[in-house]
Amino acid sequence: MKNAFSKTLRFRLTAWYSAALASFMLIFTLLAYGMVHQRLIHHHDGSLKEIAGQTLQILSEQSDCEHLTSEQQAHLSQIGRLLLIHEDQGRRSAFFLSPEMQVNPMAARLSQSAWRHNDQAWFETLEGDGGPWRVFSRPYQTRMGRYGVIRVVEDLGEVAPILAALRDTLLLLLPVGLLFSAAGGYWLAGRALAPVERVTAMAREIEAKNLGLRLPHPGADCEIGRLVDTLNHMMDRLEGAFEAMKRFTADASHELRTPLANLRSLVDVSQRETPSREELLEDMGSIGEEVARLSQIVDDLLLMARADTDRLPLKMEALRLDELAENQVEAFAPRAAEAGIRLEVQASSPATITGDERWLHQLMANLLDNALKYTPRGGRIRFGVEPHADGIDLFVEDTGPGIPEADLERIFERFYRCDSARSHATAPGSGLGLAIASWIAQAHRATIRAVNRAEGGARFEVRFPTMSA
Repeated sequence: MKNAFSKTLRFRLTAWYSAALASFMLIFTLLAYGMVHQRLIHHHDGSLKEIAGQTLQILSEQSDCEHLTSEQQAHLSQIGRLLLIHEDQGRRSAFFLSPEMQVNPMAARLSQSAWRHNDQAWFETLEGDGGPWRVFSRPYQTRMGRYGVIRVVEDLGEVAPILAALRDTLLLLLPVGLLFSAAGGYWLAGRALAPVERVTAMAREIEAKNLGLRLPHPGADCEIGRLVDTLNHMMDRLEGAFEAMKRFTADASHELRTPLANLRSLVDVSQRETPSREELLEDMGSIGEEVARLSQIVDDLLLMARADTDRLPLKMEALRLDELAENQVEAFAPRAAEAGIRLEVQASSPATITGDERWLHQLMANLLDNALKYTPRGGRIRFGVEPHADGIDLFVEDTGPGIPEADLERIFERFYRCDSARSHATAPGSGLGLAIASWIAQAHRATIRAVNRAEGGARFEVRFPTMSA
């Protein structure tokens, strides 16, 4: 249970947020402490430099500083926090200490610390018994050439408690702030992910038996709302695909059941006690027809299944659509003549497209086969190619009973039946010819549609895009 909780998005968001916040707060604490420390340490630097400058001005009132006048000593005593060192025959010694420095334990240490004649002025922080001291040292040279150094001191004893208080405060606020921020982040993550929990619970209830259910929308145009919209659209497509699959299964079962029932009946009839040779031959011929019909249905089903999984590669090349149409008319001419139907071709001008020759022949054959099924004896079928500004049309016109308006949009569905004289019940076939034709058209980036002619009959049009240069 603990492991499962640690894998939740809410926990991980809170953990990442807390880690990032902890890093930021730690860096902020260190920077804040460092800045305050530096500011307190350097707070007196300006005044120390100013005191050193005043001292140097007082010392320059005479050519040498070995013996200070009473007036100079008075002025230097007023300045305070001062220690003066000079060289006397190579020896360095302090020749003046302000009253504060005379009792300061740091005086001896400052008198003995080394310095060079060419040193620039410098600051340093020294630790003493009473706390840190800020020291500014400024070398000088009198007019007589004597070298010395002016050292001004400031007690930083008040810095340590201030820094300690700041450090304790920051160390206390860091975990407390992190704890409250993590709790707030966990609560906010829960509020933000609550719609996801509701969507998840609802999605678990959706099964094949209730695909009509939809996920509740949070009511806001946010990431969750867009996710719910996307999932609901996906459910719409799944429901449509599931319903289409059920219809397809039912229709395929119906299509297979009829020839199988016929086969069963023929087999029963052929098992008569004393069938004649003519009767057996007739029965075998009928059985062969039903087997051929079953084979056609199975082949068409396999073709559609392979098309649905994109397992039918197309070999695209430049083709003359008008020549393919003429070839198909020649192939169907004997069948049309036997049915007493006049078959005409209209392909006068060259029409070049990019396509697969095998599947284009299949497309034309399916359209012509459909037209022959529903055109009565004495009727006429026109098959041809017409160029247009936005493409090239392949069309088939017949003088059959036409298609009901309600069925025009669904005529290319698999096994779809029209409630009219154009119903599949009155014509042989697998019921997949137009569906296969529609797939071939889509694979060639073409559009296919069916319309009724004003003078009677139906017209099927396939518009191909013109071949790009």
